[in-house]
Amino acid sequence: MKLQQLRYFVAVYEEGSFSAAAARVNATQSGLSMHVSQMEKRYDVVLFSRSSSGVTPTETGHSLYEEAVKVLAVTSRAEERLRDLSKAVVGHIRVGLMPTFTRSVLTNVLLRFSEEYKEVRVTISEAFSGKLAEDVSAGKLDFAVVPSFVQNHFLAGTPMGRDQECFVCAAGTHLTLGETAHLKDLPPQRLVLPSWANTRRTRIENYLTENGIKVRETLEIDTMYGTIDLVSRSDWITILPGIMCVPDLDGSKRRILPLADPPLYVDYLRIEPRSEPLSQAAQAFANILQEELNSTLEIPLVSER
Repeated sequence: MKLQQLRYFVAVYEEGSFSAAAARVNATQSGLSMHVSQMEKRYDVVLFSRSSSGVTPTETGHSLYEEAVKVLAVTSRAEERLRDLSKAVVGHIRVGLMPTFTRSVLTNVLLRFSEEYKEVRVTISEAFSGKLAEDVSAGKLDFAVVPSFVQNHFLAGTPMGRDQECFVCAAGTHLTLGETAHLKDLPPQRLVLPSWANTRRTRIENYLTENGIKVRETLEIDTMYGTIDLVSRSDWITILPGIMCVPDLDGSKRRILPLADPPLYVDYLRIEPRSEPLSQAAQAFANILQEELNSTLEIPLVSER
């Protein structure tokens, strides 16, 4: 069995169709179908049940997938070892980050990484967690950082740290606030929320419901930068991850208070394909990103008055 056949099989398994798999691996649909059929014929097995809507793995297909991703992972590590021996870290890495990270830690990461790894080209894609998970699964990104409540069978996850959600309002707010925000003790507010397409929306709505917090009015905005600008210039308030709020801790435009009674946390996760461990360059970028995140998470989340 050839490694290329295993790669094609894994692509079909994860994409659920020959056409999507072909686009992912830059091959023809007929070519992928031929390779899979050759595997089935040679070993007298059926790996997929075909239908007009796509393909469904058989039990044999499920079993082969578990072994195939292990083989491809070992192969990838062997190739990376050869690159290590060449003493050169080169290549092109593609990283997906949420707006939370691009505003808070990205600049420091890029400055450090570009200084140490001058021969590596970096592409950063900004999107919300659902889109990032899709792109990592499709092989469009080497890795991405998402909230840990994003689940995907085809991805491996590495915990990166815990953040606290914060109440954010204009600096000149008329509200009487302490060092933390107790939303249920405040009158109903005008609250800016992401749309339901963003996984944060469900978590925030559950938090409000479970704690009996009433909202006077809601507005959906799927851009954090638009949200924080609106909040700084009006009586709208919002809820944002702590590291997103670090640049505002001087209190000049927005007040930042951690949610309390109860607090609301978000755990960050680095995700990557199970069958393709990070390259040396991608791992180096991930290490620097982790260091910068750790430093940012240590900053006390209370804005100056």
